[in-house]
Amino acid sequence: PSELKYPQAMRHYARGMAQLAKGNVPQAKAELQSLKHYSTDESMQDITIWDINSVDDLLNIADNVLEAEIAAVEGNYDKSINLLKDAVKIEDALNYNEPPDWFFSVRHHLGDIQIKAGKYQDAIATYNADLKKFPKNGWAHHGLKLAYEKLNERNNVEKMDELIASSWATADIALLGSKVKAE
Repeated sequence: PSELKYPQAMRHYARGMAQLAKGNVPQAKAELQSLKHYSTDESMQDITIWDINSVDDLLNIADNVLEAEIAAVEGNYDKSINLLKDAVKIEDALNYNEPPDWFFSVRHHLGDIQIKAGKYQDAIATYNADLKKFPKNGWAHHGLKLAYEKLNERNNVEKMDELIASSWATADIALLGSKVKAE
């Protein structure tokens, strides 16, 4: 229902990400504008998830991630990286909840864009920071593998292959990158 602001806002985020996956940048931008309507709504600061985290913080993450992904598609990697770094700061400041209130590590988006921008060492640092927070994470292992492949560091690629084999042993999907995306 339209009176439930937070679900409506997250619907715009999800639809924006889906439109990007389909290559429909103008529609993704329209969804971003709708999302911004909610992420700038001060009443969202009063809504929490189980009195643990404000949905305002979650909407700011969503806003930054969607805008960053749009910027990356348009080739503006610096803008994308800066937006994602801001989103990581917000995510890191969230109070612990299980499962996490933000469903997927923003660092996976950041590392992916850093690789696309040719900033492989930055991506390695990003994924290693993610592994400190989420050990044995197959998504981060795969991102590291991609960065090491770009740097032609065969020993590290082999090490990541071993870690992926372990961390992804019971998965029912193949890893194609370091972030969740539609195929």
